[in-house]
Amino acid sequence: MPTLRFARVETALGPMWVVESDLGIASVSRDEPFGALERRFPGASVEPAALDGAWIDRALAGGPLPPIDVRGLSPFDARAYEAVRDVPAGETVTYGEVAVLIGSAGAARAVGGAMSRCPLFPAVPCHRVVRAADGWSGWGSDPAVKRQLLAAERATS
Repeated sequence: MPTLRFARVETALGPMWVVESDLGIASVSRDEPFGALERRFPGASVEPAALDGAWIDRALAGGPLPPIDVRGLSPFDARAYEAVRDVPAGETVTYGEVAVLIGSAGAARAVGGAMSRCPLFPAVPCHRVVRAADGWSGWGSDPAVKRQLLAAERATS
């Protein structure tokens, strides 16, 4: 039974809930994550902790990404998230390219779904994945944030 540590931390994008396990980041969310954690980690001990969220702002600026814990996620989503972590800061790949990278050619829409429900941003830089049709796509509730994140990464890369 894993132990999960959580804290609410201030970031450049506002306050975020961060959850860590012994394997790495298990969740990052603007919303309270406990229901989703119960589904992903049944029987886990969830404890408040003094977590350092400074990695979030470094990752948002294109810096190093922390280890992640993909337990409780579908194998497809976990493979997609691991592949996206290899996309260099400031660069983009298409949903179809990610699908090919994970051995699921033709699954671009499924990759899009995985990115839209990713519980690990910015440890998984899902903003670096775009549509092939126009080299762009929406992101979260504010697509302008995606453009800002990529511009900031390109400026520091």
